[in-house]
Amino acid sequence: MATQKLGEWVNSLIARFDAQLPIKTGLHTTQSMQNVKQNKECLVNVSKHKFSLVINGLTKTLQSVLQFKVNRPEAERNYLESQLIILDTLKQVLNSQPKDTTRLDETMYVKLLLPEICKFLNQQTENQQLKTLASEVLFALSLNNFTAVFNKISAKLVALSQVEDTSDLSDLELIQHMNMDLARLTKLLNEVVSKFKMLKSRPVIIILGQNLEKAIWNWMDNYPLEFTELQKRPNDELQDCCDKLFDHLNSLTEGSRRRVQIWPLQMMLLILCPKILEEINNAETGAPCSQQYLKKKSFIEEVKKAISNHHSSNKQLTEGAAVTCVRLCKASSYIPINDRLNVVFTLVQSVINDLKALLFNPPSNSKQFSKGVGFGTQECDLYIDCFVSCFRITPHNNDVLKVCLNTASPPMYHYVLVNALHKIITQPRLSWWPHISLIYNKAGELRNMFSDIVNRVTQGFSSHNCPKQTIPKLSNTFKLTKTTDEVLSSYKNILLWLVKLIHADPLLLLHNQGKQGHEIQRSTLDLITSLVSLVHQQWMPDVAQKAMEALLCLHQPESIELWNPEAPINTFWDISSQVLFYISQRLIQHQIANYTEILKWLREILVYRNRFLQKHSANANMGSNIPVCRQAHIKLEVVFFMYLWSIEMDAVLTSMSCFRLLCEEADIRCGADEMAVTQLLPNYPVYAELAAASTVLTTGTCV
Repeated sequence: MATQKLGEWVNSLIARFDAQLPIKTGLHTTQSMQNVKQNKECLVNVSKHKFSLVINGLTKTLQSVLQFKVNRPEAERNYLESQLIILDTLKQVLNSQPKDTTRLDETMYVKLLLPEICKFLNQQTENQQLKTLASEVLFALSLNNFTAVFNKISAKLVALSQVEDTSDLSDLELIQHMNMDLARLTKLLNEVVSKFKMLKSRPVIIILGQNLEKAIWNWMDNYPLEFTELQKRPNDELQDCCDKLFDHLNSLTEGSRRRVQIWPLQMMLLILCPKILEEINNAETGAPCSQQYLKKKSFIEEVKKAISNHHSSNKQLTEGAAVTCVRLCKASSYIPINDRLNVVFTLVQSVINDLKALLFNPPSNSKQFSKGVGFGTQECDLYIDCFVSCFRITPHNNDVLKVCLNTASPPMYHYVLVNALHKIITQPRLSWWPHISLIYNKAGELRNMFSDIVNRVTQGFSSHNCPKQTIPKLSNTFKLTKTTDEVLSSYKNILLWLVKLIHADPLLLLHNQGKQGHEIQRSTLDLITSLVSLVHQQWMPDVAQKAMEALLCLHQPESIELWNPEAPINTFWDISSQVLFYISQRLIQHQIANYTEILKWLREILVYRNRFLQKHSANANMGSNIPVCRQAHIKLEVVFFMYLWSIEMDAVLTSMSCFRLLCEEADIRCGADEMAVTQLLPNYPVYAELAAASTVLTTGTCV
């Protein structure tokens, strides 16, 4: 009876979760989002005890949502939000399970979920967020249910060996999303080797090879210490299957023009065989080389020749060699820097200069390397990986950095720079990787780039009067020949990542080594003013959102200290007051469409301001007696009063709650002196009463 009641309660919880999804309610209020968040947390906790019921319920909820037909913008937004909420909940539920706890009934329900997740991975959509989240769900799912995913891949290999049907290779795509440690990776590679000779279609082998390479990188990113240990103590079973797979790939693609497409995988397979690679490298200096490794030696020689002769007419070989050498350099960065005698480093040294000469040519020398007519996501990723790898291998060599910082370089190089720096900051750091602080001395150049691009983009979009939604895909952004709109969009993409960079590490643009206080304050003001100018740019909602996040980050107490270390409090009152004045003015003039979100953001800014003032409570008023400070305070009060009459309840409640923060600021600045509080904030009692009422929800009006 107790078990039955518990089951009913879990089903009731899932039903409530389903009923409160945006696709069902159409709501995006603070309260509705809070309800969804609480439901998610509850389901995750319950799943630790009733996993099968929860995973089954969430699968059914996902299936029901996917059946909705939407044709209006608001409905599409609710549809997308609901999918993201369900996928994120599934990921959290799967990640909350202890490793190796799968039971028979759980496996059955996971098998029902797997096809639904595959739909997201296989569908053609411009929303990368959905695919990324679906990939993360599959990664979490495969941790305890590896066999279910593995069997699906194995069955597809068997089917392809019997019938050469290349119309649906989606099951092979699962390979790149799986959670695999070294043992699982070895099992997968052995399975491929056992089925390989039965595969006759070259397109199938190319797709399989590309996914296997991604799987190897997935393993290295998630289990880097296993790779490091492998370089010290080679795994015979892994080496055997990698050796065989290399030979199979070589024999099937030998003489084919498409063989360069599997070169990156072949290089990774050799890197996983340190003993073989060592013997091949020693043969370069006259040592004997086994007959069975001669083709592998020829492969390395062909790659070296193609990258060194990149001015030749064989573009296909050059492209293949470039990708392969970038993979080699990237792999070498996963080997500790004190192990420089490793054969992989020797190989890197033989190609890295030619690789940099090909990819990072100064703009005056030649056209940038590009695969095909356009310059899309894959090409950008190649350049970014090369930049990051060069930084990690030779952190004090600035050749690549100088090209990317050069104002005369094509915009593509600036895009690569900011993305690479963002990756260096955000990717989980291995102990031997150099810190981003080595780039801090370039803060001035990065600030100049930011200021220049803000001006280009804001003036460009204003003069073009661009529609809000028309931002071309990245694949069209860095074409070699572009229209004015495409040039503008390329700068817009650079701007987006520059703003993300500020959020990721404020010091990267705040750093001012050796400058005087007034110079530091001036550069900080310019940076923050540029960010503030992006907040109300309605035709760039993604940039505006990230600018708000960056400004929040810059208003954290530890960041405010860097605005001008010589006079942090005076500088705070000057710069932060200008931020509040600018935004308040636009809210008063109704120049910001998403005013509710801006009000919530303003509330967070006030929270951080008060934390900073609390930290400096003894001198909190130092420098506050300036016109812009008083004007900003007046504007803020006007804003909060204005939006008490908003038709959006969220805006009303947010405005009411902000009065509490104004009272809190007055308390910090005046301490126990009630007279001073009254002078600073004459309406203190009224504001305190309004703030207290903000916790009361009413229908229609606020009383």
